[in-house]
Amino acid sequence: MYAPNDNVPSSQSVLMRFLVRSWEYRRPRLWVGVRFACGIFNVVLGVLLLASAHWLGPLTWLAAIPLAGAVLIFWTAHRLQTSVQS
Repeated sequence: MYAPNDNVPSSQSVLMRFLVRSWEYRRPRLWVGVRFACGIFNVVLGVLLLASAHWLGPLTWLAAIPLAGAVLIFWTAHRLQTSVQS
């Protein structure tokens, strides 16, 4: 006997299961706020590293790390917020 297909919950992508913990779904507004604050911190850090390019010299590419992290943080916060709302 097969289970009906109309009650199957939508499965999260592997990346979302890796980045968002199950306990974050209990208080999603709090954790979205925390994620946005961390994303803003990463953007500020990346901009400060880019602004000090003349001091860093060839290590200026290190500014890409916090900026890429900020993109990932904002993306997961957006996905967490939309998955809870729907």
